[in-house]
Amino acid sequence: MNKRILVAYATKCGSTAEVADVIGHVLTEAGEAADVRSVADVKDLSPYGAVVLGSAVRMGKPLPAATRFVRQHQAALAKMPVALFSLGIAMNEDTPEHRTTAQEYLAPLTSAVQPVAVGLFGGKVDPATMSPLWRLATSFIKEGDMAPGDHRDWQAIRLWANTLVPLLNKAGRTEG
Repeated sequence: MNKRILVAYATKCGSTAEVADVIGHVLTEAGEAADVRSVADVKDLSPYGAVVLGSAVRMGKPLPAATRFVRQHQAALAKMPVALFSLGIAMNEDTPEHRTTAQEYLAPLTSAVQPVAVGLFGGKVDPATMSPLWRLATSFIKEGDMAPGDHRDWQAIRLWANTLVPLLNKAGRTEG
């Protein structure tokens, strides 16, 4: 039996956690043992043979918690397959230009780990889950990327998650 897969996430408003849950569910349906946990709750990577790390993107960067996670666990992550995913307004419309921008936003993570897969997804703008400052900032926006709405493409997320098992196994998950 292969070691477990950790699906770790950094989120501000809960949207990335919801996506991580779906990815974990898809991996479990594929016969893998997967744990879905906030990066803040992960202290040790030794039980895992692979990591899928997701972060919301704010102001053109992954959340600081995701960057800290990679920095704290960089040695362990270098020895196992890692996949990355992000959610953000850059991908609210899937175009080649937006993919390039979203990929660039992941540079703080991809400069520290070499992912076997990268998933880039639209985000969710829900004023009810935002801090008062963000809620005020977005309250005047009625159209465009920051307009309230759920831009996550659940089919694309599930399809991407289904590609992970062979990629993580091909990249050398070890027996546990």
